[in-house]
Amino acid sequence: MIKKYFNQSALALATCCTLALSACGEQQTEQTVAQQSSQKQSQTLEFYVSPQGLAGNGGTQGAPFASIAQARDAIRALDDSQRSQDIVVWLAGGTYTLSETLILNRQDGGQGDSFVNYRAVPGETPVISSGKAVEGWAKLEGELEGLPEIAQGNIWVADVTREDYGRFTAVFAGDKRLARARSDRFDGIKPTGYEIADSRNVMHKKDRHLLREIRYVEGAPIRDWKNLDDIEVFFNPVPWAMNFIPLESINLDEQLLTLKFEANAPAFSQNGPWAVIENAVDFIDEAGEWAHNSNTGKLYYWPHDNQKPHDITIPQLKELVRVEGDIDYDGPVDQPVKNIAFEGLTFTQGKRSTWHKDHKGWGIQHDWDSFDTGNAMLRFRGAENMQVIGSHFTNSAGSAIRLDLHAQNITIKDNLIDYVGHMGILLAGYGPGTKDVNHSNTITNNIIHHVGEIIWHGHGVFAWQSGNNTISNNWIHHVPRKAIGVAGTRVQILMKKHEDFDEAAQTIRWNEIDLDVEWTEDAQEHFMPYLHSRNNVIENNKVTKTLLRLHDGASINISGAGTGNIIRHNYIYDVDYIGTRTDDWQRGTITTQNIIENAGTGIVHKDYNHITNNIFINTNGEAIRMRAFPRQWFKPESEIQNNIFTKGRRPPYGARDLWNTSEFFATKKGTKKIPYEYLLDNNTYAFKGADEFLKKHQKHGVELNSITTEQQQFVDVANKDYRLVDNAEALKSGFIPFDVNLDSFGITKDYPEHLLKLDRDTMQWGGETLLHGGLEDVQKNVH
Repeated sequence: MIKKYFNQSALALATCCTLALSACGEQQTEQTVAQQSSQKQSQTLEFYVSPQGLAGNGGTQGAPFASIAQARDAIRALDDSQRSQDIVVWLAGGTYTLSETLILNRQDGGQGDSFVNYRAVPGETPVISSGKAVEGWAKLEGELEGLPEIAQGNIWVADVTREDYGRFTAVFAGDKRLARARSDRFDGIKPTGYEIADSRNVMHKKDRHLLREIRYVEGAPIRDWKNLDDIEVFFNPVPWAMNFIPLESINLDEQLLTLKFEANAPAFSQNGPWAVIENAVDFIDEAGEWAHNSNTGKLYYWPHDNQKPHDITIPQLKELVRVEGDIDYDGPVDQPVKNIAFEGLTFTQGKRSTWHKDHKGWGIQHDWDSFDTGNAMLRFRGAENMQVIGSHFTNSAGSAIRLDLHAQNITIKDNLIDYVGHMGILLAGYGPGTKDVNHSNTITNNIIHHVGEIIWHGHGVFAWQSGNNTISNNWIHHVPRKAIGVAGTRVQILMKKHEDFDEAAQTIRWNEIDLDVEWTEDAQEHFMPYLHSRNNVIENNKVTKTLLRLHDGASINISGAGTGNIIRHNYIYDVDYIGTRTDDWQRGTITTQNIIENAGTGIVHKDYNHITNNIFINTNGEAIRMRAFPRQWFKPESEIQNNIFTKGRRPPYGARDLWNTSEFFATKKGTKKIPYEYLLDNNTYAFKGADEFLKKHQKHGVELNSITTEQQQFVDVANKDYRLVDNAEALKSGFIPFDVNLDSFGITKDYPEHLLKLDRDTMQWGGETLLHGGLEDVQKNVH
């Protein structure tokens, strides 16, 4: 039986359209759409912009504006009658270099149903960048303290002062980011004598000094640098997050590094940690590397060809374009900007985010990003009815796109996001409270890969405190962390009443929350109304090669979010770690109609969530791993039914009973071993030896209607044809067939061809067939 934790609309969404997941019920005829389109075209006002435009031009096709800001200002000058129509700003090909963020506010949106469109001239590539050229290169003469012998005679130097270029952490050569000089990994000493919070932060404020201390071991690559503010330490005190913090001081006698800002947990506090130093000339030991000394104003670089560097640029802005309404942060109502579209544009060369003095408590889950922070090339903050279509976000040190605070009905479709330093797409609403205004957005038909290139916990798509979104038909591959994550603020943070230094603690709207709850109660259920990442639908995505850098997590991961989330009809394959996971403090999620193939573990299941009608192919670990989580109020009877399990290296499921350990103490624990608290039934185990596995569990009262068979259930596994054979045994157990053609996952046939041609990485992963003969042959090339 579906319990109250599963929203009825979510249940309906998860169980309908099992034979084909396609849109239905078009509301308008093609003729009506054509008439409306023709009418819109006759009511469109046009402006033109070109990098070759001249001062004083009027923005016509023959005399285009020289900057996008000029077009924006011309629109502001229109009267009301001129504004009540669609407006197109045509951007010609070339690079638009911004020295300050282009801000579009409420006066810049479309009026009524009309849109203001910033659109590429057909066949041309307008590039929006903040890269500032570096000139005046000369070969380094004489000695340079710390420079390795191998680099002698290969270094070029230029004058790059903070007054002229600001603080920076990335340098580009053409359209490629150069590697900043980095040390080898070094070890440190594990801190002791403090209580660890559930988040792995320190529990008590008296221990906060440990968040800024790194005690390193003999032989670590440390010397007494004079430009400490330039030099950053990268380290992972926990397996799921990266810290990147400048140095404040070095004590060589005590082998102690003091960080400028607090980390999210003490360095070297977990098993297998490491640290590296970046941006010291000591570590320029191969071609392509650079380091900067702001004390001397010198940029040092070893070019690959050992020739005088050219086309070297440094990003100047964290945000290239910000669309921003009027935010009433403490009040209940914001005034959003509406109806702006971006189409066919390229965004590149933004700066990386950096931590600051008051960062602590403002980091959203595990400090994977910062709350309400301008660190993406395109940012919406207080916006509705926006469109980002057919655009390219590439080669940047920061994130690609952010949807902050109030963000609704924003469509991000048909885009290519690659080689960015942090997040691909971030949706981040208000912190826990009653203000729920980040929702109903659509992230669809995008290719996303090589995000998190600098900050390894960057996700392909991450929704924090954001709900009722559709994340569909995306092709996400080669990411250092998760493909798709959904999260909120975990209950243990909310239970530390009026906390201000744990993760996301300062985002909590304490005055809007009923704090009258104790651990002896079902605290998770109590706080659910304040967790807004609910009713998200994650469907039709194709995902591979995830968690390539940081391994704790899953390709599609939901944690500490609200109820009603659905993971449906995704193809997850060739992932070394976990396919999907309902992680700590996650309840009310349905995982259904997915194909999980060649995964380390198929699904990790915690708390009360349903896993139904999935196909598991050749998992290396368990197809489903079941376990408790810290302090949980255990709810039994999760449904794990109607799934097909094929042979893996381990049994189809396993469980970890952690009711009584100090780490996993449960507020209310189950009465049985974990597998037998669940409604395990009507599954199909299609492999040799399944009888023994099934009988082992049936004696505990589960799996009574499940079946075993050695019959091959699928037409042709070797060639990725997962249609059921005629009279498949799985049909007898209640498995409901769904669309298993590989062209039903990932991007659709109408994905922009020009972006596919640009994206050689994806082309070699099956994209080539999209350009030749359609998607029918993609299933032969997915590996």
